[in-house]
Amino acid sequence: MSILVKYIERAVKRGIVDEYILYMNTDDSQVSDRAYGYQLAEQHDWIRIIERPLKHPGPKQRSTGYAYRSFTDLETIYVRFDDDVVFVDDAAIENLVRKKIEMEPSKAIFPIIWNNALVSWYLQQCGTIPREWGEVSPYCMDPVGWANGPFAVKMHELLLGHIEAGTVEQVYMYQDFPIKLGEQFSVSCFASAGKDYAALEQPGVLVPDEEENFHTVHWPRVTGQPNILIGNAVVSHFSFFPQRPFLDASGVLDRYRELADKVVA
Repeated sequence: MSILVKYIERAVKRGIVDEYILYMNTDDSQVSDRAYGYQLAEQHDWIRIIERPLKHPGPKQRSTGYAYRSFTDLETIYVRFDDDVVFVDDAAIENLVRKKIEMEPSKAIFPIIWNNALVSWYLQQCGTIPREWGEVSPYCMDPVGWANGPFAVKMHELLLGHIEAGTVEQVYMYQDFPIKLGEQFSVSCFASAGKDYAALEQPGVLVPDEEENFHTVHWPRVTGQPNILIGNAVVSHFSFFPQRPFLDASGVLDRYRELADKVVA
């Protein structure tokens, strides 16, 4: 989170982002996490905190779906980030928002999410990721793209090399891709419109209430409007839990932190 907020601050200073909302899907035991979030909000007048309105009886991540009850402003494009997004390309947020405004009808607009199994499949088809690292299939929990730690380390090292060399545009894809209706995948970052949530039967109430299923499976199928993966926006998602021991031992997070520290220096 301390890495991601540097990129949001850059976007705020450029006039691209109006407000950064921290959705506190936290347990009472997460004392230091909650304190850090509120400390950020005290330091920056462009950060606002929303506490989750309900606690889902299932796994904690199910409670993220309740956030959209606060995201129904008709004039707002929202860009959602996981808290472990550790890099945001210079043009990513603006390109996501512009494409959401321009590419109607559509539902969610997704960037190239680095370390996302479905996106990794697209990147392999484009020749950006070597197949020798392991063949990725277009499945959100693919054994290589989602669960393979050494593969994730190689992925991050590849992107970090481009960031450090100033050549991130070399991993852009040559076009935007409508994603197959109902294709489930991890939703670490996307742009969506408040007017779409306001138009739900109960404004902002997702049915089904699980955020990922709603956005990638249910909503595109029932509306016939696809999600779009755009080729000129890159963000980097740090880790899925099976990858974490390998990534923690690799040193890549320290490299991301060093890069973030230069963003608003």
